[in-house]
Amino acid sequence: MESAVPVSTKIYKVSELNFEIKNNIESTYSNIWIEGEISNFAYPNKKHMYFSLVDEHSTIKVAMFENNCRNLIFNPEDGLHVYVNGYVSIYDKRSEYQIIAYDVIPVKKGNLLIAFEQLKEKLRSLGLFDEENKKSIPLLPSRIGVITSKSGAVIRDIVKILNKRYDNYHLIIRNTPVQGNEAAQEICRAIDDFEEYGVNVIIIARGGGSFEDLAPFNNEDLAGRIFKCEIPIISGVGHQTDFTICDFVSDKRAATPTHAAELVILNKQEEKQKIHKNIRKLFNLITQKLFLYKRELNFLRQRKIFMHPETILNPLWQEYDDMNRSLKNNCRNLVKINENKFKIINAKVSLKNLTGKISSRKTFLNNRFIFLKNNLNSILVFKRNRLEVIIEKMSSSNPVNILKRGFSIVKNKKTHKIIKSINDINIDELALIFLKDGSLQSKIIRKDSCSIKDFRFD
Repeated sequence: MESAVPVSTKIYKVSELNFEIKNNIESTYSNIWIEGEISNFAYPNKKHMYFSLVDEHSTIKVAMFENNCRNLIFNPEDGLHVYVNGYVSIYDKRSEYQIIAYDVIPVKKGNLLIAFEQLKEKLRSLGLFDEENKKSIPLLPSRIGVITSKSGAVIRDIVKILNKRYDNYHLIIRNTPVQGNEAAQEICRAIDDFEEYGVNVIIIARGGGSFEDLAPFNNEDLAGRIFKCEIPIISGVGHQTDFTICDFVSDKRAATPTHAAELVILNKQEEKQKIHKNIRKLFNLITQKLFLYKRELNFLRQRKIFMHPETILNPLWQEYDDMNRSLKNNCRNLVKINENKFKIINAKVSLKNLTGKISSRKTFLNNRFIFLKNNLNSILVFKRNRLEVIIEKMSSSNPVNILKRGFSIVKNKKTHKIIKSINDINIDELALIFLKDGSLQSKIIRKDSCSIKDFRFD
């Protein structure tokens, strides 16, 4: 059978075609700038960065290798609005075209991330994230409600984990969309249904995705509904590195949906092992205690004090009798000694002697009183005379009295200091002269030096 392909036609291998397209694209778009919002950011091993650049209609993958990553002065993250400089290339193994980035420059944060951060701060200020408002998760819920898409892998993973942990659980699934504009409101209605039906705990679950995919779980209405729900809620949304408003407001945050399944119910086998281990531990402890108590009881039973209890009282009775005899003897001796002392003192003391001593002491006290009175009068006269002398000295030194005697006080008007020497004021400076009935102002026109002996005061 003849081939339908003309002989002159070139037939490419896949790798050849990719190589040729790659060369053409790289030469055509060798140094371009592109604008968009970062999504699905990954930085494995802190070497090479991989992310998608998205706008309202399209997405393109970007790779930035270690030598260029080291030049960045900020940390790229999901939702960041950036300019990317690089060239267009093809990843041969998947025949995908992508941007190989030289540099990334932030423009502003993306709308979704800005809205997320604003809502997060608002709800935090309202107390929706406070630990004191969070309800505890029951250890063994009789009915578990799961809000997720029944067609996704998430519910299968949850069921798989629950089967391993506790095989006779009661699971109720409420099928809801977990992506798109209507997802948040549908999840709110699912919570209403579970409250009406009555479950012990609710899991809100969704697998990983881009920041845009997780947008329904950053909805303010959903956050408010979770906070008002009377049933404890576990949030198992996204991967371990994903954080949503749903995580913050829920009573428990699980890193993944499977982790949520691990948190919602205890592990039967582990609990059985713990119970058996505790039973063995208690049995060994009780056995050991009984052995010790039996040995102690046998030891006590063989002691003389329990075989003949009267041996305790006999020494005590003997000691009591000895102390009683000693006390009686001491009392007799003490009475006898005090009787002798009384007789001796009574013989020395008589009424006549006491009257004489009292009269003598009375005379002595009267004499001392007269002496003290005379001394006190002398001291008062001396102090009064001395005080009059001090007052007279103070009066003679009083500046007012000095002024009354015709003297004056002169001050430098500029410095307000008393002039004691001709050096305390200069020519043409003003002096204030204080007299008994007022003050004068004088201008210095001349200074003459002389001794105080040259002055005449007549």
